[in-house]
This record gives sequence, structure tokens and C-alpha cells, in this order.
Amino acid sequence: MEEGCLTNLRTLIVGGCPSLTTLSLSIKHLTALENLIIEDCEELSLTDKEENQDLKLSLRLMKFDNLPKLEVLPQWLQASANTLQHLEIADCSYFTALPEWLPHLKSLQTLRIKYCPLFSSLPEGMQDLTALREFQIEDCPKLSRKCREEVIHKIAHVPNIDFDDDFDEDSGS
Repeated sequence: MEEGCLTNLRTLIVGGCPSLTTLSLSIKHLTALENLIIEDCEELSLTDKEENQDLKLSLRLMKFDNLPKLEVLPQWLQASANTLQHLEIADCSYFTALPEWLPHLKSLQTLRIKYCPLFSSLPEGMQDLTALREFQIEDCPKLSRKCREEVIHKIAHVPNIDFDDDFDEDSGS
């Protein structure tokens, strides 16, 4: 991507790219980017590369959908710590946990994790997400009931909490 090109782009959707293995983040030049949706990219893992380290993003919405190789959130998402309002992770079969830096996302209003069968833990500091208004976990059977119970009092300030009851009773022991 040529520098200076598309600098006013506000929404970028990367989808239906079954062979895509890396996301060359020339998007560092997309300083106006607010919405980034990455979906249906079966080979994309988003593991951090050197080129992703100096991003100056101000994302408001980030959605990962049907990325089987995504295991953890990419570090570059922290560049939007003061602006990110909506985060959704759906149908990522190897996604295991939210990062310890998640509570630094001070503007986060909506957090949804759906259909992630290996997702099993929530980070400390969830109570620091004071802007959070909706927290949804659906079809994440490895997230134990114990983990849910430990977190629920820390996010009591969240008006809309939706945990489904599909929890593995034994995974918390």
C-alpha cells in the first residue's frame, strides 16, 4: 500500500481470504481507521511481527470472526487502548484467553466472546473496565463455572452481563 493512500479510510473489512497467513499492517498509515473486521481467514494467526510494533491506531470497533488459528489477541491492539469501544471474538476455535493487558482498554463498552471452545480464562483487573456496558460469553464450554463466579462480582457495575450456561463443571477444579 502506498504511503498517504487511503488515509481517510474509516472501516476496513478483511474477509474470505482462506490462504492469507499474515496481515501486512501497512494499515499504520490508516490513521483515521475506526472499524477493523477480520473474518473467514482460516490460515491467519495474527501473531505479532516486527512491522506491527509502531502502529498508531485509534480503533473503535475490532471484530475477529472465524479465524481458527487465532490463539491470543495481537499486541498491536493495545495501540487503541484509549479508543476501542467494541471488541468481539467469535468462532475462533483455538482462542484460549484474554490478555492481561485487556483492563487497559479504558473505553471498552462492549466485549463479546462467542463460539470459542478452548477459551478458558479471564484476566485479573476486569473491574478496571469501568466503561463496560455489555459483557457476553456464549458457547465457551472450557470457561469454568468457578472462573465465571470469581469474575462476576468484579464486573457487577456492568449493566448487561450475559453468560450462557454451557460451562464445563470440571474445568475449574
